[in-house]
This record gives sequence, structure tokens and C-alpha cells, in this order.
Amino acid sequence: MNLKYHLHFNQYIFIIYSRLPDGLYSLPLADILIDGCYIALPMAEESSGLRVQREYGERMRKALVERSLLDRSRKIRADETHVYLPVLDMDAASSNNLEQIAPFEPVQIDFSLEERPATPEDILGYRPSFEVVGDIAMVEEADAEAVAAAIMATSKGIKAVIAPVSDVEGEFRTRRFRHIAGEPRTSTIHKEHGLRYRVDLEGAYFTERLGTERLRLARQVRPDDFVLDMFAGVGPFSLLLAKKGAQVVAMDKNPLAIKCLKENALLNRVQNIEILEGDAAELALGYEGQADHVIMNLPHSASSFLVPAMRAAKSGGVVHYYCIAPEDDLYRDEALIRKAAKEMGAEVEALYRGIVRSYAPRRHNVVIDFQVRGQI
Repeated sequence: MNLKYHLHFNQYIFIIYSRLPDGLYSLPLADILIDGCYIALPMAEESSGLRVQREYGERMRKALVERSLLDRSRKIRADETHVYLPVLDMDAASSNNLEQIAPFEPVQIDFSLEERPATPEDILGYRPSFEVVGDIAMVEEADAEAVAAAIMATSKGIKAVIAPVSDVEGEFRTRRFRHIAGEPRTSTIHKEHGLRYRVDLEGAYFTERLGTERLRLARQVRPDDFVLDMFAGVGPFSLLLAKKGAQVVAMDKNPLAIKCLKENALLNRVQNIEILEGDAAELALGYEGQADHVIMNLPHSASSFLVPAMRAAKSGGVVHYYCIAPEDDLYRDEALIRKAAKEMGAEVEALYRGIVRSYAPRRHNVVIDFQVRGQI
């Protein structure tokens, strides 16, 4: 059976085909319609389920979820005495296994289809890769227009879609973008971990994909720790740590990043932060032997700043070092770290190694936390 669905989204019309081998037919049930950001699927129809006494309903539901047998596209039903759980096809072994959980009776009944938010994947037929910063979506150049249209149709919070036309480049680590859809701008307010950041994506580098990493680091920092953020950007590490009570010195060479960082400190009412514009290699030496934590989030060239970073760390201080590395040699920069430490007469110990995110095919953004000890 070949079902043809017309989906209308504002000014965009999408046609999706579902092909089956036995000919061409029209949809016998309700049309699939998108209203705002919700997808209303066809009306209820009979499908497989399990009839379970109410007292065992939650236990059986969890068992079905764990075994990937619960049909999440349909709504669970209940009456005064029983719960009816929609299920996917299962073999005899799975059925026998479920009988050990609770007694049940197989049924064929009408389960209503779940109303769920429509996604770009529903429209495109595949899951596109994109990043959202504030109310701006950043898509990849391939199929940019189609992906942008799908995002705008299904995400009310997205006001602009852009695509990068360059890698991170120049001494200020910026990217150039092409406007695809929505409002023609690259500035936005991004919310993360209870803080707000004014960001200009074309003027200062920012990615929301480090949000989990920023939280990991924040859990290591204690109130009154002294933190040196050598490449602070608009402040996502610095302000989060300062809000936690750390004493932070944040520096960056990019004047626009510094401007945003100062605005963001005011926006979030953060006062225990010193903001410096200039070359981190020079500025860091003004804090020699003082920092409990030194953040080196400059993954393409952090190795060039290892000596001033380690000099800024107190004995026992921790340096958080970020780099881009190939999949088959993720932590190769440890050799550079040990070489720099040896030249300084210091000792280092790796405390943590981890993949922060995938950066490119077979290349990853990784972090190495290492402790500095000895005479600096």
C-alpha cells in the first residue's frame, strides 16, 4: 500500500510517501495534519496490547520499556480493574518472559495514537544535525534550505537559521555564517544552567555542546577557589564558576568577546570576576603560582600556552586542557604536557581524560585534567 500524506506547515508544503508492495491506495483514516508544532496522527485503530490487573500495571509497563516492547506511539488505556498496555510484536520467548513479571491477557483493542511534537525528522525522513543557541539554529551546509524549513515549521522557539561557511578561523576564533531562514541575525540570548549569555555567533565563538562539560568542571570547583580562564569567550565557564562562589579572572584577546562577557556579568549580577582583554600568554604570568584551576579551552592551539598556564597554577592546582585529537590517539597531547612540565622543573599527573564531543569524522574534542606539582 502506498500512502500519500500532505503536510502543510505555514508557507511550506511537504509530501511524504510510505511505500508498501501491494499497489497504490489512498489513506483510509484521518489525514496527517500538523497544527502549530504538534502532529495529529490517524484515528485510533485496533492493535496489540496486554490486559493486566491494575496492581501489576506499572510493573508490567516498566518491564515492557526495558525490553523495548512498549508501543510508545499509542496511549495506555485503563478501566476500573485493568490497565491495557499497547505492545509491539513479540515472540514466544518474550511472552513467556513477561509471564514471570505478572499475569496478563493478550488483547486486540483500539489504542489512541499519541499526540507528540512534530520534529524535523518527521518531515525529512532522517535526523538532521544542527545546534541551537538561544533562538538561533545552526545547520550544516548540506540540505541547509530543507533542514531550515523543517526546523522553522516544527520549532516555535527558533527565530533564525544559519549555516557556517567557514571553520573556526583567525586569532579571535570566529566563524562566518550564511543566513538560511527567519530573521537575518547572528546575535541571541542563550540560557544555560540558570544563567543567560548574550552571544554574537559571528563575532565570538560559542557552542552549547560544551554545556555538560562546563557543569562537570563546575562540580570540581569550591567556593573561594581561584580560577583563571585563559580563553573565556563570552563567559560560559567563568560566569558559571563565579556564580558558584569562585574568584575568577577571565581573559580573552577578542574585543567583542570581552564586550559580551562584561555585559553577561552584569546580566547575571556576577561581581566576583575580573575581566581582562589581551594575550593570555602574557596576562597569565601576572598570576604565577596562584590558581587552583586553570581553564585552557582553546582546542586548536592550547598546546602553545602550556607553560604560562602551568606557571599560573599553584602547586597542587589543576589545569583543564582541551584539544582536538584523532580517534586512534585521543590523548596524544599528554606527551606535550609532560614535555612542558619537564622544561619547567615541574611534575604533572593526569587526573581525568574524557571525550567532550565529536568534532569531525574520526576526530574528537577531548579534555585532559592534570595536576601540577613541584617548583614552578
